[in-house]
Amino acid sequence: MTDISCASPQRHAATPDTAVIRIDQLHALAGLLSLEEVAEQFSDLPTVAQVSIFGLFEDALADIRAALTQTVTACE
Repeated sequence: MTDISCASPQRHAATPDTAVIRIDQLHALAGLLSLEEVAEQFSDLPTVAQVSIFGLFEDALADIRAALTQTVTACE
């Protein structure tokens, strides 16, 4: 496991925070979509709207990956 403490605190302090915030947002969205009544309403949405919501997951995961990659790269 890579030690993220090697990153400069001033330069990379926000990077792990960005990943944590995005993970929290994904967790909240997944929790909302797991509610039965929300899932029923979601299934009634047009396909374009459903794809857009899943696009939020994709974008957030890309942001998390970028933040973590930046942190690891700073340690190399």
